[in-house]
Amino acid sequence: MGSLTPCRNIRRPRENSRVARPWLPIAIALAAAAAEAAGASQLALYVLLASVPVNASCALGALGDVLDAREQGSVDPAIMLEPFLSALALTLVVAGTAANAVVFAIAGCLAVYAVQALLGLSVELRRPALER
Repeated sequence: MGSLTPCRNIRRPRENSRVARPWLPIAIALAAAAAEAAGASQLALYVLLASVPVNASCALGALGDVLDAREQGSVDPAIMLEPFLSALALTLVVAGTAANAVVFAIAGCLAVYAVQALLGLSVELRRPALER
């Protein structure tokens, strides 16, 4: 038959998907914020409900990326926080939609996404220019 190669997974050929993944929950949270600002609270609630599986898949994807990176060597502590922050955003969405507190969920998610963006920026700025 065929031999299995160690340390390979299905996601290896599509490494560029890691770049696009964090933007989808941010876009959904901004769409929910726009619906809430327009006075459509029910629409904002349903948009947040639809974002639960997206946030869950992003959190699991971030955890997988960290585990893959740990397998290859040491990982920057800021990158180790990414799965935790994604799970925190998921928790805020679930809690906010369960309590029908749409503004709480949107504000919490956007705050978490801002922290993630700042951590990502700090990692990029600390990286030597030749590696960029």
